[in-house]
Amino acid sequence: MSISWFCQWQAPSDAGLGPASQQALVSLLERCPGLSKGHILMPASAHDPYYADISDSPRLVLHLEFGEILALERCLKLDGHLAPLARGDLLPELTDAVVSHQAFLGRQYPVPDARLDAANGRPLTYLVEYPGTAADQNAWHAFYVSHHPQIMAKFPGIRRIEIFTPAVVISELPLVARTAMQRNITVFDSADAMNAAMLSPVRDEMRRDFMNFPPFEGGNTHYPFHTLTVVPSS
Repeated sequence: MSISWFCQWQAPSDAGLGPASQQALVSLLERCPGLSKGHILMPASAHDPYYADISDSPRLVLHLEFGEILALERCLKLDGHLAPLARGDLLPELTDAVVSHQAFLGRQYPVPDARLDAANGRPLTYLVEYPGTAADQNAWHAFYVSHHPQIMAKFPGIRRIEIFTPAVVISELPLVARTAMQRNITVFDSADAMNAAMLSPVRDEMRRDFMNFPPFEGGNTHYPFHTLTVVPSS
């Protein structure tokens, strides 16, 4: 089980990252000590009939995977490797963004075929967040993991399923703390592949299962992202 740290930029504008900012992120992650993989998520256009409005999507999400918690916490110190993310000069397009973060334990679930076939090397990540809480969070999580990933695995072309529950990680960075009770990702080769999956009968089956969730508050968000994965050089 890995430790995942999510950091996201919510901005009033729809400006995307230019090539220089993308390269700055890649360079930062390539040298990040203790990082297993870093995923740079940038907004994509894809369609889920149940969550069609993606106009308030974050402009950027980082999903960083670490093998152990202390490595992540060292990076989140004021003088740590990830401290530049808290400065406005690293990503000038997002200087007006609210930057928030949260750490999670990640659980991967099997899929029929995990081999990616993304023509441009940037698959489609569908990121879901449940920002609120449940009357009985343990019962809510137990129901979710015993139903939802098994249905997700039926999606045509699905390449990855991972479900995240909160972890307590100590950070010194002046970022807004998120308190979501869960996140999950599904990964497809492309936006077209996701669109095809969302039009399959599996999507309706997912919705029926959702209607049986134990009581919870706060709703949920669903956003698609093109994903650039960085593997550190050392």
